[in-house]
Amino acid sequence: MPDHVDVHGQTAFAGLARWDAATSDIAAFWKERAERIRRLTEAAPWGRDSAGQAFQASYTRGGGPEGMLLAGDGIVSDVGHLGMKVRTAVVRTRDTDQRQAGTTYQI
Repeated sequence: MPDHVDVHGQTAFAGLARWDAATSDIAAFWKERAERIRRLTEAAPWGRDSAGQAFQASYTRGGGPEGMLLAGDGIVSDVGHLGMKVRTAVVRTRDTDQRQAGTTYQI
């Protein structure tokens, strides 16, 4: 295990820019698909007969699509926030290194 940490700012920030672009695409994709699932579910295309009621009971069991959509919303949000947390960690690590280097140079 190395005895030091070296965070190369340019590389880290380039990676984070790619992360931001990817998470933005994922969030847009998820929003579109989630809205479609909600629309289709609200239309209740399974009907009111016994077969339709059986399908609905099965489809909505265990939270059904709403539970899945809430979980998906949380995952997409968490992935987006992770980039912000990494960015904060990179900035703080580099700032700490810079302050420590300044202290060392004074000695």
